[in-house]
Amino acid sequence: MSEQPTIEPDVKKEADTQVENNVPISRLNEVISERNQLRENLESFKTKEEEVRRAKLREEEKWQELNTDLAGEIESYKPYKERWEAMDSRLREGALAQLPESKREKFANVETEVLLSIIEEFTEETRVNPPDNKGTVPTKTMGDWVEMSDDDRRRNWGTVLQSYMKR
Repeated sequence: MSEQPTIEPDVKKEADTQVENNVPISRLNEVISERNQLRENLESFKTKEEEVRRAKLREEEKWQELNTDLAGEIESYKPYKERWEAMDSRLREGALAQLPESKREKFANVETEVLLSIIEEFTEETRVNPPDNKGTVPTKTMGDWVEMSDDDRRRNWGTVLQSYMKR
């Protein structure tokens, strides 16, 4: 005799022993805010400790150690300075490109913030409101088109057609 293999349906079974560990969102927010506050406190303590240490070095006149500490701090700020200078130069170049060529030399040495305000003044356009007849509903009631004069019918032909369209 031949044995026929049994086919089992592909059904996912849930584990009966799953334990859900749900935390209310309000409690989660409390813990997160507390953690952030503790981080801020830790940073403030570190900065205060560093200031006290530097003041102590000044009192003891250990200029060499103080100089190496400050040089290290300056080195840590250099990438930010380079990034800021690159962004500032790109912003200045873009702003100067918007000026007419005759004005570029005049405003080349102006601070970036002042230059941007000058650009706003040069590029400021007076915005004109569109005429009232576009996109407005006619206030004049139209009578029966059969009783209209030929000139009125020609002027209002779009309105006549619209009145017969399905909406």
